[in-house]
Amino acid sequence: VWEDKDADGVQDAGENGIPGATVRLYTCVNNAPGVFVAQTVTDASGNYSFNNLQPGDYIVEFTTPAGYTQTLANVGADATDSDNVGGLSGCYTLSPGENENTVDAGFYRPAAIGNQVWLDTNANGQQDDGEPGVPGVTVELYACVNNLPSGPVLATDITDGNGIYNFTGLTPGDYIVKFITPAGYTLTTANVGADGTDSDAGVGGLTGCYNLESGETDNTADAGLVQLASIAAS
Repeated sequence: VWEDKDADGVQDAGENGIPGATVRLYTCVNNAPGVFVAQTVTDASGNYSFNNLQPGDYIVEFTTPAGYTQTLANVGADATDSDNVGGLSGCYTLSPGENENTVDAGFYRPAAIGNQVWLDTNANGQQDDGEPGVPGVTVELYACVNNLPSGPVLATDITDGNGIYNFTGLTPGDYIVKFITPAGYTLTTANVGADGTDSDAGVGGLTGCYNLESGETDNTADAGLVQLASIAAS
């Protein structure tokens, strides 16, 4: 049982096992659980085993660990994919002496992205001390392909009283954020200085592409606004 960092359904190099996951074994009847046989929990490396079994048909049940979601099932090579569909593997027929070590389950933790829209009072592209957040700004989230939005908007948020927005509960993957510039403002210069305090909103209010892994929260996707000025004579 492993953590699928990129939620692609395949156990890639560096994707570690999940310890303490409950796994149950049943006889298999018409591709469904029959008689309960045994229960175990995964070890520190996410491994489990059921030994000394009579030859026959079996099915494995995986309990989703707290805070995780099932990844894609039956994608790619059987030795490295997840066999977990709705908590159950398929039916495995074991012959005398057979050792079947391909019955796996992948899970991921939801990811998140967000942070702040702020008023860049000196228009230097950096959020300096005392520069306030801007409330009521619309922020959109899209899938990202080649640093451009792909498909329909996935979610929309409005910045709160401190200019904060958040998109949570995301499947690991590639995302791009779009900030809708409110009337009376323009975007400040993007990508100037440290990423934690710069503005990431470039042309069209779009950030670059953010790759989020299982359980990751990226709170560096910000946008600085400059209030438009005017000059007149009477």
